[in-house]
Amino acid sequence: MEKSTPTVFSSFFRVTHLPLWIGLRYNRSSNKQRFLSLLSWVSLVGMMLGVAALIIVLSVMNGFQSELRDRMLGLMAHGKIESSLTTPLADWQSLAQWLSVQENIVAVAPLVGGDVMLSANNRLKAAQLNGIDWSAEQSIAKLGQHIVRGDAAEFESSPYGIILGRSLAYSLGVDIGDKVSVVLPKITVTPFGVKPRIKQFTLLALFEVGADMDTTHAYIRLQDGQRLYGFKRKGQAQVSAIRYLTADVLQADRHAKRLSKSLAIADDTALKNIAVIPWSQERLHLFQAVKMEKMMVTFMLSMVIAVAAFNLISVLSMMVADKRNEISVLRMMGLSSFSVLLVFLTQGLSLTLVSVLIGGAIGSITALYLSEFVVLLEQTFGFYIFDPSVFYISGLPSDLQMADVLYVVLVSFILSFLFILYPAYRATQIKAVEALQYQ
Repeated sequence: MEKSTPTVFSSFFRVTHLPLWIGLRYNRSSNKQRFLSLLSWVSLVGMMLGVAALIIVLSVMNGFQSELRDRMLGLMAHGKIESSLTTPLADWQSLAQWLSVQENIVAVAPLVGGDVMLSANNRLKAAQLNGIDWSAEQSIAKLGQHIVRGDAAEFESSPYGIILGRSLAYSLGVDIGDKVSVVLPKITVTPFGVKPRIKQFTLLALFEVGADMDTTHAYIRLQDGQRLYGFKRKGQAQVSAIRYLTADVLQADRHAKRLSKSLAIADDTALKNIAVIPWSQERLHLFQAVKMEKMMVTFMLSMVIAVAAFNLISVLSMMVADKRNEISVLRMMGLSSFSVLLVFLTQGLSLTLVSVLIGGAIGSITALYLSEFVVLLEQTFGFYIFDPSVFYISGLPSDLQMADVLYVVLVSFILSFLFILYPAYRATQIKAVEALQYQ
């Protein structure tokens, strides 16, 4: 067995070294083949640019996705626990205590809220109302770091005060100190009839994170939210949900599944009928849209690579026709059909490999330093690609991921192989004497 290995390799080398040498030799253009060489290099340069462009675009989309995720997580928890029966959590302190000692859970905080309508200046806007415990919330989401107007220090000591997103306040036409009415999708039965549940709040501060929360989120004190929703009854304060922070945001889905399993097998009946919702599920439609957009852009740019690879069929077909006599001579000298196939596969794939690797290197280097390159362009020519006064971001984010690079390189190489295979196979159909009988 020990002697068979070198014999196998030596046999393989004897079979393949001549076709490989001939295939690489064909890549050197002679005076008669300069037109074919020009066509092949044009195709390969197109493939190189397609590979580089696809890597750069995927990196930019990854950068925007990461930027969006980071901005949203500035005000979002990594997950929340709420009742699966659409009822408030009664003994939420025990649940919060249980949650706080679970593995990879960094912090917990109660939440009261839901969908409401905000009214001011004869304007109505739908919003997500969040009743929070300010001190506990600072360990979950750093709302205080995103205050752009007003004084957040008054929030804890000001009954019925409210903090709005800057865009939401602008759409309502309100400023610091103005009154905002909160309308709940609930009704209150009074001696004078059925009335919607409405409460006026005073606008204390505005926040801005550069995401959709600026137009949809409003924050009030936890105790005010409990009174508004009627969660304070008979001395028992209830909450809508408990938010939590994990050690790794990217593992939030896995932690949510683990918590769900722990709740399902818990002996405490108070832990039954509890749903665990990770942050990604709360923004499922948004990230599905981003993922679909990335897939479509990848598909469209892959067509550029496919067109460049498809051109190799015509180039190699012309090369096979030009080398017809030489192939016949080699076949008469004993070169097998498999060896002829290797000759043209070697010729096409060697150029393709160089083109794909160069394109991958150019795309990767450009993606790594794209932000710095954009800043240099802006400073040199005195313009902004993303004007900070208009857009939430002031630069072009880029996040190069090796999985994307490997995907682009492998797909490009596989497409090239499939398109090169046909003319290489056609070369094996040339008969040994067929092309020489007309000489």
